[in-house]
Amino acid sequence: MKSEKIILYLLAASQFTHIMDFMIIMPLGEMLMEELTINSQQFSFLVASYTLMAGVTGLISAFFVDSFDRKNYFLVAYTGFSLGTLLCGWVDTYEGLITARIITGAFGGVISSTVIAIVSDAIASERRAWGLGVVMSAFSLASALGLPIGLYFAFNYGWNWPFIALGLVSMLNALAVYFTLPPVRKHLDHPGPKVNSWEFIKNIPNHKNQWMALTYTMLLMFGHFAVIPFITPYLVENVGFEREEITLVYLVGGLATIITNPRVGRWADRTDKHRVFTIMAALSIIPILILTNMPPIPLWMALVVTGSFFVLAGGRMVPSTAIVTSVIKPRNRGSFMSLNSSVQNMTAGVASIVAGILVTVPEGGHHVYGFWKVGIIGAVFTLIAMWLMSRIKALTLE
Repeated sequence: MKSEKIILYLLAASQFTHIMDFMIIMPLGEMLMEELTINSQQFSFLVASYTLMAGVTGLISAFFVDSFDRKNYFLVAYTGFSLGTLLCGWVDTYEGLITARIITGAFGGVISSTVIAIVSDAIASERRAWGLGVVMSAFSLASALGLPIGLYFAFNYGWNWPFIALGLVSMLNALAVYFTLPPVRKHLDHPGPKVNSWEFIKNIPNHKNQWMALTYTMLLMFGHFAVIPFITPYLVENVGFEREEITLVYLVGGLATIITNPRVGRWADRTDKHRVFTIMAALSIIPILILTNMPPIPLWMALVVTGSFFVLAGGRMVPSTAIVTSVIKPRNRGSFMSLNSSVQNMTAGVASIVAGILVTVPEGGHHVYGFWKVGIIGAVFTLIAMWLMSRIKALTLE
C-alpha cells in the first residue's frame, strides 16, 4: 500500500473537485436568480435537488457498499459525478440545470462517505483526526483557490464555465486515482462471517451510540445549511458587496481553514476530541449570529466575520467526524458512513428548502429579508448538537 500521505493527498484532490462542484452553486445564487429569472424559493430547490438525490443514493449505497473494494466503488461514483458536472455546464435552463444537479447528486452522494471510510480504514485511530483534517482541507482549498477561479470565469464568461472546467478536471483526476490508489479491501479480508449490511442497518436503533451519531449529524447539518445558501445574496443585497467581491469571502475563509483544520485535528488527537468539538462548536455560534444580522459595514470587517465562520464552523467538523467514525467497527464502516452521508445530504436539502421559505428576495428588489431567522435556527441546532455529541462514546477497540 502507498504511504499514508500519498493516499491522503489523492483523496483530498478528489474531494476538492467534489466539494467545489457542490459549493459553486451557492455563491452563484444571486447571478442565477437574475439570469434564469427565478426567485429565492426556486433557487433553494436548485440547491436541494443535489443534496436530496445524494441522500437517496447514499441510503441505497449503505446496503451494499461494504461488499466491494472501496477503490472500485469510489471510482464508479467519481466518474458518474464527473459526467454529471459536465452536463451542468451544457444546459442553459432552470429545468435543465435541476435535472443535471439531480444526476450529479446521484453519484456525488456516496463520494465523501467512501473517502472517509477509506481514510478510517487506512489511518490508525490515534492519527485519524489528523488524517481527516488533511482530507477535509480540500474544502479549504476549494474555497481559497477553486471558487475564486470558478467565480472569475462565471462572472466574466457565464455561469456554465465553472462546471465545464470542473468536469474535465475531474475526469483527469479519476484517471490519476485509477493508476495510483491501491486496492482498499481490508474490510473484505476481515476474518469472520460475511458482512450483512441489511442486518447491520436494521439493528442501528438498538445501538445507542450509532443512532445518536446519526441524529447528531442531522442536527448540525440542518443548522449549518439553513444559513449557507443565502450568504451570497445577503452580502450583495444587504451588506453592500460587489458581485466580484464575493470571491474574497471564499479566498479568505479558505486560506484560513487550510491553516486551522489540520491543526484542529492534531489538537483533537493530542487532547480530547469531545472537548475540542465543544469549544469549536460553541465559538461558531458567534459568527453565525453576527453574519445573519450584519448591517452594511466595511469590507474588511465583513471578511473577518465570514472568515471566522469558515474557521469555526469548519473546524468543529474535524473532531466530530473522527468521533462519528469511531462508533462503528471497520467491517461496517462503509455502510454506516454511507448512511451518515445520506442523513447529512437529506438534512441539507430540507434545510435549504426551509431557508428558501424563511428568507425572501423580492423580484426586482435589492434587499434580503428574514436571514436572521436562519441564524437563530443555526445557533439553536448547534447547541442541541453539542449536548448530543457529549453523550456519544467511541469504541475502545476498532
